[in-house]
Amino acid sequence: MMNKKFKYPYVIAVPSYTESSLGIQVVHRLCHLINQHGGEAYVVSPVTNPEWNTPQLTSERLKEYKESGKVFIAIYPEIYSGNPFDAPICVRYMLNREGVLNGNSINAGEDDLFFFYRQEFAENEANANLLMISTYDLSVFCDDVKEKDLDLLYLNRVPRSCVDFSTLPENIKVLSMKQPLSLNELAKVLKRGRVMYSYESSGTCALAGLCGCPVVARVASGYEKYAITENTSKDVGNADFAWDDSPQELERVKANLYKYKDFYEGLDSLSSQQFFTFLDITQNKAQNCYDSNYKENVVKWVEQQTLSPERIALVSKKINELSSLQIIYVCIYDRSESWPEVLTTLESLLPVKKMYSRLHCIVFTDKEYILSKDFESWVSLHEKTKLSSTIKNIAFEPCFNWLQYVRAGVTFIVDRFFSAICYLNKVNEYSAIYPDKIFINDSGELESAFLPDFSIDYFLGFPCAFFVGCFFHQSIFRDNIFYNEALPDFFDFDILIRVVAEKGNSSIGHFPEPLLISDSKKELNIDSSKIEELVGRYLSEKGYVNSLIFHNALGGCRIVYGHNKNLPKISIILIDNGNVNLLQRCFMGLLEKSKYTHYEVLILSCYAEIEENCYWLEEVSKIDPNRIKVILHPYQESRARLNNIAANQASGDYLLLLDVAVFPAHDEWLENLVNHCLRDDVGCVGSKVINLNEKVYSAGMVLGLNGVGESPFVGSHYSAPGYMYRLAIEQNYSALPLLCLLVKRSVYQEVGGIDESLTQGYLADIDLSLKIRDAGYLSVWTPYSIVVTDLSPEKNDKNNETCSEQERVIYHKWEDVIANDPAYNKNLSLTKDYKIEKHIRPRELSLEPQRLSRVMMFSDSYNPMEIYRLDEPFYKMRCDGTVDGAIASEPSVISDFLQIDPDIIITQNSIKSGNIINLKSMKDCFSIYDMNYYESSKLDDSKNKKEYLNKIKENLAPFDRVIVGSEALAEQYDRIHHDIQVLPTYLPHFWNDLALTGRLSDKPRVGCITLGLSDEDIELVSNVIRDFSHQVTWVFLGTYPPKLKPFIHEYHRYHGFTHYPQQLVSLNLDFAIAPLADNNANRTRSNIRLLELGICGIPVICSDILCYKGRFSVNLVKNRYKDWSAAMNRYIHDIDSTRTIGTVLKSEIQENWMLNQKNLEVIKKIWLPR
Repeated sequence: MMNKKFKYPYVIAVPSYTESSLGIQVVHRLCHLINQHGGEAYVVSPVTNPEWNTPQLTSERLKEYKESGKVFIAIYPEIYSGNPFDAPICVRYMLNREGVLNGNSINAGEDDLFFFYRQEFAENEANANLLMISTYDLSVFCDDVKEKDLDLLYLNRVPRSCVDFSTLPENIKVLSMKQPLSLNELAKVLKRGRVMYSYESSGTCALAGLCGCPVVARVASGYEKYAITENTSKDVGNADFAWDDSPQELERVKANLYKYKDFYEGLDSLSSQQFFTFLDITQNKAQNCYDSNYKENVVKWVEQQTLSPERIALVSKKINELSSLQIIYVCIYDRSESWPEVLTTLESLLPVKKMYSRLHCIVFTDKEYILSKDFESWVSLHEKTKLSSTIKNIAFEPCFNWLQYVRAGVTFIVDRFFSAICYLNKVNEYSAIYPDKIFINDSGELESAFLPDFSIDYFLGFPCAFFVGCFFHQSIFRDNIFYNEALPDFFDFDILIRVVAEKGNSSIGHFPEPLLISDSKKELNIDSSKIEELVGRYLSEKGYVNSLIFHNALGGCRIVYGHNKNLPKISIILIDNGNVNLLQRCFMGLLEKSKYTHYEVLILSCYAEIEENCYWLEEVSKIDPNRIKVILHPYQESRARLNNIAANQASGDYLLLLDVAVFPAHDEWLENLVNHCLRDDVGCVGSKVINLNEKVYSAGMVLGLNGVGESPFVGSHYSAPGYMYRLAIEQNYSALPLLCLLVKRSVYQEVGGIDESLTQGYLADIDLSLKIRDAGYLSVWTPYSIVVTDLSPEKNDKNNETCSEQERVIYHKWEDVIANDPAYNKNLSLTKDYKIEKHIRPRELSLEPQRLSRVMMFSDSYNPMEIYRLDEPFYKMRCDGTVDGAIASEPSVISDFLQIDPDIIITQNSIKSGNIINLKSMKDCFSIYDMNYYESSKLDDSKNKKEYLNKIKENLAPFDRVIVGSEALAEQYDRIHHDIQVLPTYLPHFWNDLALTGRLSDKPRVGCITLGLSDEDIELVSNVIRDFSHQVTWVFLGTYPPKLKPFIHEYHRYHGFTHYPQQLVSLNLDFAIAPLADNNANRTRSNIRLLELGICGIPVICSDILCYKGRFSVNLVKNRYKDWSAAMNRYIHDIDSTRTIGTVLKSEIQENWMLNQKNLEVIKKIWLPR
């Protein structure tokens, strides 16, 4: 079993194991060590070392691995380019310099981790991580042979033709990778070596030293980069190499050969330390990836959805102006008789009480607690035994309108309770209202419990999900519903199920926000016998006196209703799709695996002209003509049309629409459908459809998921519980697919059957289900009826720019329910089923004086300019209560747009004009395109400029406004749109708290941020960088041309925008240069680089071009060597004055260029329609 500390596995790319390559051995050895220390690692390699624990991962297994969606870590030596495994985490193991061996570029991502086998391979990289893995066996490579009788030459990367053999001893033995030796064979040869000549640094040289053979370093013309140097000797503990083969030099080296052994014996400790550092860094990176992209981060979600104080104050004023405020009582049941638990709940309510005076609390306890002044005026204590009578007594006085029942220990989320207060002051049609909640799981982590609107089948199957935190209206305690004592442990469940029985499903409301945090062990683990008793009472009251209740392993119920009605006749409809093998498999499955036998089978075929089909249909029709009917249809028509034709010829009371690609998995599949369909309130029932590999193919449908609708849980194991057990418990869906659907024939006829105009995908299925729902019937999905298919799951294309005419029809017809599927939850994603929507969504407060303008942002939240110009201004305006809305960072689906219901949509580069046309056809809203770049390659081409401008004009036509970042950019595009507004870029607040430390060295540290710079920009100052390299410490963040490498002292990889502000200030620069070539693209670009450097207090020397001109205390210089040099000298020779300039620059930016209230007003005027 894998060590929990190292829970994320490694997949390692490496060539076949060979003892002739130290680098390959090192990588295989790394895999072995990870597994040896409790990790999980695999190599993708044809050949492995049988003595090491290096399991192979085949291409098939790798594909499964990637499709599993799990986080894993790929390790690529420098000979590999890109990320061929599509791994979430990439590690670059640099066993040499980039491109030295294969001439390839590794094409690393900005988030990749780098580890270097030797310090020299890191070159000028700052804070380089080293990982030296030793593969040497010192018991094999040792100096235990006295007779030295061989002269050796090592050749690998240097060709034989470049060697002058006349300068070497006669009869020299060549050790070549063309004729590789095993390690044992190599050791025997090296032990006999008098001397070994080598033109390249290699691990074989170190092995020679261990075996007592001195190495003479030679240099081959044209291959100097491979040669042994003083730096390479550091990698073997400064053990000596001979620089010529004179006797004196060889004797000198022999005297120091012991250093090899000393070094490698001491290397184990260092290697072990580096290895465990490697594991920590890579595992932490993988954990962060999991937390950001896969883990349900409920805490972060709650924080980012929190209402601003300004907005709460505005609505509080409105609430207090109401003539009849609702009085709310919270009853706390002290089940464990624990004052700390009671206090936890009371303290979480205290801020709510300060906002809403009509909140009161009753604690039911047998303990004598003393209430502090904070609570004594609005909290009272009562005995547990008097719970029912106390509530009944106050119900007949005007003491409360709503009563909530919770168990001590729950924590209320303050601003959600405030939203609930607004909701309770508005609604009057419900007798009980249940909220969403957050549970603490067995591991102590928070999990969301986002529920659908009331679903009677889900409620009966998993009642605990509903009654926790439920609000009850005063009227039910005055009615006969509350006619006897209710036990405190089950009070809320008892009352809720009575309300459902007496007043019906429509009397139960849903507040779709997480109101409280509760321990799932305490809330969900209740006495199953009591659940059975209360559910049984409900079923008896509903007339199901013969019903049976079975407990499932999840703590819920499965109900067999025990109908008194005669078993109905079912007409099973099969539509021949031309594949007789599928038809036969489906038909035989019906006959062989159906305990329920009161059915007829109608096979409708348009393929009688196919000989094989015709023969089979004739034979089948002879089996039992009374039960098996073959209907031949002359035309190939839509599935909807053919189902309607067959339905008209059916004689059963119920129709089973069964796809021929589906067949039963067990004997009770059909009777488990009938179990529900016989209920008066049910219109149709659907099955769980699984693949041959036991993975879910279909489990109901979620409207709006990735488009019009899609099945959730696709690809999950069929026995998995799913989110809130929704894959394992019977429930009501708004839509069910026609793969295996049992429908009352009378209902089918009432709604007009299947719409024959809908031929695309699942549209007809969705339309039929919604017509049944509209007619007042329930659609039930049951996991206890399982059928199997070998179809491949169909996924909607989220990136599809077009919306078909049929989809448009469905959207317009069923817009409200597709946008807000009552069987789903608005807090869950419409692109990833049953995952919390991690991005901000609108919060609608029922009593808000007027709806805030809703802005929908299309941003990937990774592009810095989108963060600066879209995300951060939106977050700040939303926090201030200026706007509401959402950020859509994934491919947008129309249902998402309909759910958010925006007034304004804003995008930068992530949405095409076709998508805008689609969205605006659904709802007319104001659309803005934020354009922050200039296509110099196209616009500077005079030949194609007009054509390109026309193309831009066409793309921008659907937008109502175009925003640009500078006047220069507005001038370039002044004729392409009727409404172009200039909006500068401002720095968000997270830049404000950064500060430089004191000076680190006597030499000034001079920085250059190359992000976004072209080679032309950097070339402007290349000579300056070269000539000042002895006077300053050059610090580069970002890539640079290779020719500058000798002059750059520190190179820092860019780690992404999230880390950028802290990374920039950590460079501790004395000043920075910001070169830009004077061209159209640069003249129109943003001044953001000056703002970033300036807010850190870093003085700047920059090119004197349009984008950098303004009221900044920076040193503007012409793009000439003498001007750059003069400015450098001024700053270098008076660093104290230079730093003062940085302080002034920081003040200027703080005053004028931050995302403060003044500048937010500027943005608001441009974002909101005039």
